[in-house]
Amino acid sequence: MKLTTLTIDELFDEIADLAREQGASSKDTWAELVDEVVEGHLSLAEIDDDDDVEGMKEALKARWVGFKETEREEAEAGTQDVPVEKENEI
Repeated sequence: MKLTTLTIDELFDEIADLAREQGASSKDTWAELVDEVVEGHLSLAEIDDDDDVEGMKEALKARWVGFKETEREEAEAGTQDVPVEKENEI
């Protein structure tokens, strides 16, 4: 009996958090994280063996571009905030 059903978006969020923590900067590193996270949940029976695990992995690996775009946008937003905070500190 499967106790937890993880969506692809929940897996993406987990992988994205790990990628940020580990400073993942390449598509290969992202792919390794995808494999590790999916296999980990598979071994914990949080993903069913009957699910299209390989298709899930491929879909998550394809989201690398979206992850990097989000990272870029967040970095730009952070850069824009820094001068305002420094100005307020003076």
